Amino acid sequence: MILLFGFGGVGRTYAELLYQRTGLRLCAVFDSGGGVVKKEGFTWEEVKELLKAPRGAVSRSGVGRPTSVEEALDFCQVLVDVSPPNYDTAEPSLSLFKKALAKGMAVVTANKAPLALAFHEVQSRRLFYKATVMAGTPLIDLLQGLHPQEVLRVRGIINGSTNYILTRVYKDGIPFDQAVREAREMGILEPDPRLDLEGLDPAAKLVIIANTLGKRITLGQVERERLSLKGSVTRYIASLELKTGKAEVKPISLPVDDPIHVDYTLNSVEIVTEVNIIYVKGKGAGRKETAMALLNDTLKAQDHLRQ
Repeated sequence: MILLFGFGGVGRTYAELLYQRTGLRLCAVFDSGGGVVKKEGFTWEEVKELLKAPRGAVSRSGVGRPTSVEEALDFCQVLVDVSPPNYDTAEPSLSLFKKALAKGMAVVTANKAPLALAFHEVQSRRLFYKATVMAGTPLIDLLQGLHPQEVLRVRGIINGSTNYILTRVYKDGIPFDQAVREAREMGILEPDPRLDLEGLDPAAKLVIIANTLGKRITLGQVERERLSLKGSVTRYIASLELKTGKAEVKPISLPVDDPIHVDYTLNSVEIVTEVNIIYVKGKGAGRKETAMALLNDTLKAQDHLRQ
Protein backbone atom coordinates (compact mmCIF):
# COMPACT_ATOMS: atom_id res chain seq x y z
CA MET A 1 0.00 0.00 0.00
CA ILE A 2 1.45 3.33 -1.11
CA LEU A 3 1.16 6.85 0.26
CA LEU A 4 1.63 9.28 -2.64
CA PHE A 5 2.82 12.70 -1.45
CA GLY A 6 2.47 15.10 -4.35
CA PHE A 7 -0.10 14.92 -7.12
CA GLY A 8 1.12 17.17 -9.91
CA GLY A 9 2.20 16.05 -13.36
CA VAL A 10 4.70 13.40 -12.24
CA GLY A 11 2.50 12.18 -9.40
CA ARG A 12 -0.49 11.68 -11.66
CA THR A 13 1.59 9.90 -14.29
CA TYR A 14 3.01 7.67 -11.56
CA ALA A 15 -0.48 6.80 -10.31
CA GLU A 16 -1.60 5.82 -13.82
CA LEU A 17 1.46 3.64 -14.42
CA LEU A 18 1.18 2.04 -11.00
CA TYR A 19 -2.31 0.75 -11.80
CA GLN A 20 -1.58 -0.08 -15.43
CA ARG A 21 1.62 -2.05 -14.83
CA THR A 22 1.52 -3.48 -11.29
CA GLY A 23 -0.90 -4.98 -8.83
CA LEU A 24 -0.04 -2.38 -6.19
CA ARG A 25 -2.49 0.19 -4.87
CA LEU A 26 -2.49 3.68 -3.45
CA CYS A 27 -3.87 3.92 0.08
CA ALA A 28 -3.47 7.71 0.44
CA VAL A 29 -2.94 10.63 -1.92
CA PHE A 30 -1.86 14.14 -0.89
CA ASP A 31 -1.47 17.41 -2.78
CA SER A 32 -1.01 21.01 -1.68
CA GLY A 33 -4.61 21.19 -0.43
CA GLY A 34 -4.65 18.07 1.73
CA GLY A 35 -5.21 14.39 1.23
CA VAL A 36 -7.60 11.44 1.09
CA VAL A 37 -7.28 7.90 2.37
CA LYS A 38 -8.77 4.45 1.86
CA LYS A 39 -7.18 1.79 4.05
CA GLU A 40 -7.98 -1.09 1.71
CA GLY A 41 -6.59 0.83 -1.26
CA PHE A 42 -8.21 2.86 -4.03
CA THR A 43 -9.63 1.04 -7.01
CA TRP A 44 -8.61 2.06 -10.52
CA GLU A 45 -12.03 3.68 -11.01
CA GLU A 46 -11.45 5.77 -7.88
CA VAL A 47 -7.97 6.76 -9.02
CA LYS A 48 -9.42 7.93 -12.34
CA GLU A 49 -11.75 10.20 -10.35
CA LEU A 50 -8.79 11.55 -8.39
CA LEU A 51 -7.01 12.26 -11.68
CA LYS A 52 -9.95 14.46 -12.71
CA ALA A 53 -9.58 16.63 -9.60
CA PRO A 54 -8.01 20.07 -10.15
CA ARG A 55 -4.58 20.74 -8.66
CA GLY A 56 -4.85 21.18 -4.91
CA ALA A 57 -8.35 19.71 -4.76
CA VAL A 58 -7.77 16.03 -3.97
CA SER A 59 -9.31 16.39 -0.50
CA ARG A 60 -12.51 17.72 -2.10
CA SER A 61 -12.72 15.02 -4.78
CA GLY A 62 -15.32 12.92 -2.97
CA VAL A 63 -13.05 9.86 -3.25
CA GLY A 64 -12.06 8.16 -0.01
CA ARG A 65 -12.13 10.40 3.03
CA PRO A 66 -10.04 13.43 4.00
CA THR A 67 -7.08 12.54 6.18
CA SER A 68 -3.79 13.73 7.66
CA VAL A 69 -0.36 12.48 6.70
CA GLU A 70 0.18 11.30 10.27
CA GLU A 71 -2.84 8.99 10.04
CA ALA A 72 -1.83 7.64 6.64
CA LEU A 73 1.66 6.78 7.92
CA ASP A 74 0.08 4.33 10.36
CA PHE A 75 -1.06 1.84 7.73
CA CYS A 76 0.74 2.54 4.44
CA GLN A 77 3.99 0.66 3.72
CA VAL A 78 5.73 2.85 1.12
CA LEU A 79 5.96 6.64 0.96
CA VAL A 80 6.43 8.03 -2.56
CA ASP A 81 7.40 11.73 -2.54
CA VAL A 82 6.98 13.81 -5.69
CA SER A 83 6.37 17.13 -3.93
CA PRO A 84 8.25 20.32 -4.95
CA PRO A 85 11.73 20.71 -3.40
CA ASN A 86 12.30 23.15 -0.56
CA TYR A 87 16.01 23.95 -0.57
CA ASP A 88 15.78 26.16 2.51
CA THR A 89 14.70 23.53 5.06
CA ALA A 90 13.65 20.47 2.98
CA GLU A 91 10.36 20.54 4.86
CA PRO A 92 7.80 19.09 5.07
CA SER A 93 9.44 16.16 3.27
CA LEU A 94 12.46 15.81 5.55
CA SER A 95 10.33 15.29 8.67
CA LEU A 96 8.01 13.03 6.71
CA PHE A 97 10.92 10.84 5.59
CA LYS A 98 12.17 10.50 9.17
CA LYS A 99 8.72 9.56 10.48
CA ALA A 100 8.17 7.01 7.71
CA LEU A 101 11.57 5.37 8.18
CA ALA A 102 11.08 5.28 11.97
CA LYS A 103 7.85 3.35 11.40
CA GLY A 104 9.66 0.78 9.24
CA MET A 105 8.28 2.11 5.95
CA ALA A 106 10.24 2.42 2.72
CA VAL A 107 10.71 5.84 1.14
CA VAL A 108 10.82 6.38 -2.63
CA THR A 109 11.55 9.93 -3.77
CA ALA A 110 11.99 12.24 -6.72
CA ASN A 111 12.33 15.19 -4.32
CA LYS A 112 16.01 16.10 -4.08
CA ALA A 113 15.87 18.60 -1.20
CA PRO A 114 15.91 16.20 1.80
CA LEU A 115 18.89 14.34 0.34
CA ALA A 116 20.73 17.50 -0.71
CA LEU A 117 20.40 19.08 2.74
CA ALA A 118 20.44 16.07 5.07
CA PHE A 119 21.43 12.90 3.24
CA HIS A 120 23.06 11.31 6.30
CA GLU A 121 19.91 11.91 8.40
CA VAL A 122 17.69 9.85 6.10
CA GLN A 123 20.20 7.39 4.66
CA SER A 124 18.75 3.91 4.94
CA ARG A 125 18.48 0.62 3.08
CA ARG A 126 14.80 1.53 2.84
CA LEU A 127 15.48 4.80 0.98
CA PHE A 128 15.19 4.61 -2.82
CA TYR A 129 16.05 7.70 -4.85
CA LYS A 130 17.09 6.93 -8.42
CA ALA A 131 14.46 9.42 -9.68
CA THR A 132 16.39 12.33 -8.17
CA VAL A 133 19.28 12.26 -10.68
CA MET A 134 18.95 11.64 -14.44
CA ALA A 135 15.56 10.07 -13.73
CA GLY A 136 15.15 8.64 -17.22
CA THR A 137 18.62 7.06 -17.09
CA PRO A 138 19.70 4.72 -14.23
CA LEU A 139 22.77 6.63 -13.07
CA ILE A 140 22.19 5.97 -9.37
CA ASP A 141 21.94 2.23 -10.01
CA LEU A 142 25.27 2.38 -11.83
CA LEU A 143 27.00 4.35 -9.07
CA GLN A 144 25.74 1.97 -6.38
CA GLY A 145 27.00 -0.96 -8.43
CA LEU A 146 30.58 0.33 -8.66
CA HIS A 147 31.49 -0.48 -5.04
CA PRO A 148 34.22 -1.36 -4.02
CA GLN A 149 35.78 0.26 -7.11
CA GLU A 150 37.09 3.70 -6.17
CA VAL A 151 35.58 6.63 -8.05
CA LEU A 152 38.01 9.52 -8.48
CA ARG A 153 35.89 12.19 -10.16
CA VAL A 154 32.56 12.86 -11.80
CA ARG A 155 31.60 15.61 -14.20
CA GLY A 156 28.61 16.12 -16.40
CA ILE A 157 25.63 17.97 -17.78
CA ILE A 158 22.86 17.06 -15.34
CA ASN A 159 20.30 19.81 -15.85
CA GLY A 160 18.31 19.37 -19.04
CA SER A 161 16.51 22.71 -18.80
CA THR A 162 19.65 24.84 -18.92
CA ASN A 163 21.19 22.56 -21.52
CA TYR A 164 18.17 23.20 -23.72
CA ILE A 165 18.59 26.96 -23.28
CA LEU A 166 22.29 26.85 -24.13
CA THR A 167 21.72 24.60 -27.15
CA ARG A 168 19.13 26.98 -28.54
CA VAL A 169 21.66 29.80 -28.24
CA TYR A 170 24.70 28.16 -29.81
CA LYS A 171 23.02 25.82 -32.29
CA ASP A 172 19.88 27.69 -33.29
CA GLY A 173 21.15 31.24 -32.86
CA ILE A 174 18.42 32.71 -30.67
CA PRO A 175 19.19 35.26 -27.92
CA PHE A 176 19.79 33.93 -24.40
CA ASP A 177 16.81 35.75 -22.85
CA GLN A 178 14.52 34.44 -25.57
CA ALA A 179 15.72 30.88 -24.96
CA VAL A 180 14.97 31.26 -21.23
CA ARG A 181 11.45 32.52 -22.00
CA GLU A 182 10.93 29.64 -24.40
CA ALA A 183 12.03 27.08 -21.80
CA ARG A 184 9.66 28.62 -19.27
CA GLU A 185 6.76 28.53 -21.74
CA MET A 186 7.52 24.87 -22.51
CA GLY A 187 7.34 24.05 -18.81
CA ILE A 188 10.83 22.53 -18.65
CA LEU A 189 12.15 25.10 -16.17
CA GLU A 190 11.41 24.56 -12.49
CA PRO A 191 8.35 26.52 -11.23
CA ASP A 192 10.96 28.73 -9.57
CA PRO A 193 13.40 29.21 -12.51
CA ARG A 194 16.19 30.22 -10.13
CA LEU A 195 16.57 26.56 -9.14
CA ASP A 196 17.83 25.89 -12.66
CA LEU A 197 19.40 29.22 -13.65
CA GLU A 198 21.32 29.64 -10.38
CA GLY A 199 22.48 26.04 -10.30
CA LEU A 200 20.56 24.77 -7.27
CA ASP A 201 19.08 21.81 -9.15
CA PRO A 202 22.38 20.47 -10.55
CA ALA A 203 24.11 21.24 -7.23
CA ALA A 204 21.55 19.14 -5.37
CA LYS A 205 22.08 16.30 -7.84
CA LEU A 206 25.85 16.57 -7.34
CA VAL A 207 25.39 16.25 -3.57
CA ILE A 208 23.30 13.11 -4.07
CA ILE A 209 25.95 11.65 -6.39
CA ALA A 210 28.70 12.41 -3.84
CA ASN A 211 26.84 10.85 -0.93
CA THR A 212 25.93 7.81 -3.00
CA LEU A 213 29.67 7.34 -3.53
CA GLY A 214 30.37 7.73 0.19
CA LYS A 215 31.53 11.37 0.22
CA ARG A 216 29.47 13.30 2.75
CA ILE A 217 28.81 16.81 1.51
CA THR A 218 25.76 19.06 1.70
CA LEU A 219 24.27 21.63 -0.64
CA GLY A 220 26.01 24.54 1.03
CA GLN A 221 29.41 23.08 0.14
CA VAL A 222 28.81 23.17 -3.62
CA GLU A 223 30.25 26.25 -5.34
CA ARG A 224 27.71 27.66 -7.78
CA GLU A 225 28.00 30.20 -10.57
CA ARG A 226 24.84 31.51 -12.21
CA LEU A 227 24.18 30.42 -15.78
CA SER A 228 25.70 32.75 -18.37
CA LEU A 229 27.39 32.51 -21.74
CA LYS A 230 31.08 31.56 -21.74
CA GLY A 231 32.15 31.42 -25.35
CA SER A 232 30.47 30.03 -28.45
CA VAL A 233 29.50 26.64 -26.94
CA THR A 234 28.67 27.04 -23.26
CA ARG A 235 27.62 24.12 -21.10
CA TYR A 236 26.54 24.16 -17.44
CA ILE A 237 28.95 21.63 -15.92
CA ALA A 238 28.66 19.94 -12.54
CA SER A 239 31.93 18.46 -11.29
CA LEU A 240 33.05 16.55 -8.24
CA GLU A 241 36.49 15.52 -6.98
CA LEU A 242 35.96 12.63 -4.61
CA LYS A 243 39.31 12.80 -2.77
CA THR A 244 38.97 16.47 -1.82
CA GLY A 245 35.19 16.78 -1.85
CA LYS A 246 35.44 19.82 -4.12
CA ALA A 247 32.11 20.24 -5.88
CA GLU A 248 31.04 23.00 -8.25
CA VAL A 249 28.46 23.95 -10.84
CA LYS A 250 29.49 26.57 -13.38
CA PRO A 251 29.14 27.48 -17.05
CA ILE A 252 32.22 26.72 -19.15
CA SER A 253 33.14 26.76 -22.82
CA LEU A 254 33.00 23.09 -23.77
CA PRO A 255 34.38 21.79 -27.09
CA VAL A 256 31.73 20.03 -29.16
CA ASP A 257 33.98 16.97 -29.40
CA ASP A 258 34.17 16.59 -25.62
CA PRO A 259 32.74 13.13 -24.75
CA ILE A 260 30.11 14.59 -22.42
CA HIS A 261 28.78 17.08 -24.96
CA VAL A 262 25.05 16.60 -25.61
CA ASP A 263 22.36 18.90 -26.98
CA TYR A 264 18.92 20.10 -25.90
CA THR A 265 17.44 18.29 -22.87
CA LEU A 266 19.78 15.29 -22.81
CA ASN A 267 22.05 14.65 -19.82
CA SER A 268 25.57 13.25 -19.88
CA VAL A 269 27.99 12.15 -17.16
CA GLU A 270 31.63 11.05 -17.12
CA ILE A 271 32.69 8.81 -14.21
CA VAL A 272 36.43 8.33 -13.73
CA THR A 273 37.31 5.35 -11.54
CA GLU A 274 40.60 3.76 -10.58
CA VAL A 275 40.27 1.32 -13.49
CA ASN A 276 37.88 2.84 -16.00
CA ILE A 277 36.23 5.87 -17.56
CA ILE A 278 32.46 5.41 -17.93
CA TYR A 279 30.11 7.60 -19.94
CA VAL A 280 26.37 7.70 -19.36
CA LYS A 281 24.03 9.65 -21.63
CA GLY A 282 20.28 9.80 -21.77
CA LYS A 283 17.10 11.57 -20.75
CA GLY A 284 17.33 13.20 -17.37
CA ALA A 285 13.78 14.37 -16.86
CA GLY A 286 10.24 14.18 -18.17
CA ARG A 287 7.02 13.10 -16.51
CA LYS A 288 6.97 9.55 -17.80
CA GLU A 289 10.72 9.04 -17.40
CA THR A 290 10.60 10.20 -13.77
CA ALA A 291 7.45 8.21 -13.03
CA MET A 292 9.05 5.07 -14.48
CA ALA A 293 12.08 5.49 -12.22
CA LEU A 294 9.77 5.94 -9.24
CA LEU A 295 7.81 2.86 -10.23
CA ASN A 296 10.97 0.75 -10.49
CA ASP A 297 12.06 1.93 -7.05
CA THR A 298 8.59 1.21 -5.65
CA LEU A 299 8.84 -2.40 -6.80
CA LYS A 300 12.32 -2.64 -5.26
CA ALA A 301 10.96 -1.18 -2.03
CA GLN A 302 8.15 -3.72 -1.92
CA ASP A 303 10.61 -6.56 -2.48
CA HIS A 304 12.85 -5.23 0.30
CA LEU A 305 9.96 -5.00 2.77
CA ARG A 306 8.96 -8.59 2.04
CA GLN A 307 12.44 -9.91 2.86
